[in-house]
Amino acid sequence: MRVSPGLFLAAARRLVSQSNVDVESAARRLVEGAGRHEIDLGMAYATLAPGCPADAPIARQACLAVRGSGRTAMLFLSEPADSLGSERDQAEEARACVEAACGMLRAEHAHEVTLAQALPEPEEAWAVGVLHSAGFIDVGTLRYMRRERAGRVAAPSEAGPWPDGVTVLRVDQLSEARGDTDSRLLRAMDRTYVETRDCPELCGLRETADILDSHRHTGQYDPSLWWLVLHNNSPAGCVLLNRCPEHRTVELVYLGLGPELRGKGLSKPLLSMGIARARQGNPSWSVTCAVDERNAAAIRLYESLGFEPYGRRRALVRDLAR
Repeated sequence: MRVSPGLFLAAARRLVSQSNVDVESAARRLVEGAGRHEIDLGMAYATLAPGCPADAPIARQACLAVRGSGRTAMLFLSEPADSLGSERDQAEEARACVEAACGMLRAEHAHEVTLAQALPEPEEAWAVGVLHSAGFIDVGTLRYMRRERAGRVAAPSEAGPWPDGVTVLRVDQLSEARGDTDSRLLRAMDRTYVETRDCPELCGLRETADILDSHRHTGQYDPSLWWLVLHNNSPAGCVLLNRCPEHRTVELVYLGLGPELRGKGLSKPLLSMGIARARQGNPSWSVTCAVDERNAAAIRLYESLGFEPYGRRRALVRDLAR
């Protein structure tokens, strides 16, 4: 059933990590802080243990949908518990919750949400199985990387020197209207998706404009940390970084080049330029990124600049528009 205010705490008890020392306190923090973090617990579904009094409901399995930018929603699942019966039965209950959440998103938020996402850890085979049974597909395993080392990085300015035909423009310095800038960024991003090695399964599942909106809403958007790369005056790549003050980090939101610019040694100086500018005034902040583990070239690039892995997630999605 859909979670009503009287069930918020019961659902929260299952949605927080069961490894918490004090699950009850963690659940209360989730309920109390949901509004501040733009989480609507009324977008959760749960199965309830039978025979419980109305004033003390017990949620068995739960799924919470949290709307994001770029017409997406992230789904969070409860974990299996030994006290709740067989994992097979629990998986069926969890699948029903996921299906109900996706149905709600289609029925009530069709214009605002077209893609449901989930990011379980690779070891969470049970959750992955539940998501697969609910129609989600794998789009890659993400490796999260971080550059902790403070200090300067050698980097060219926006003016180069760059190879012949290559121009790098900082978005905040463009004199054109934002709509025109976005049009050029969208064309650049579309070029970078050609034969991409970063989650190629996502190609065609989202409008590029929605992806750009997601990039702009990751952390704190600052056009002085976004660059457009031109090849013979045609958009062919971009470098996008955003600050995340609450985590004291700078996130590499996206770095991509079209086929015509790959293999020319551009990625490292472009990223070095971005890091150097982003850390002006915040030299102690780390720089983070996420990359498809199959993209060996990108991983080598990040490692060459001092990035080290710190986590992994399996990315799964379900197209709600089909």
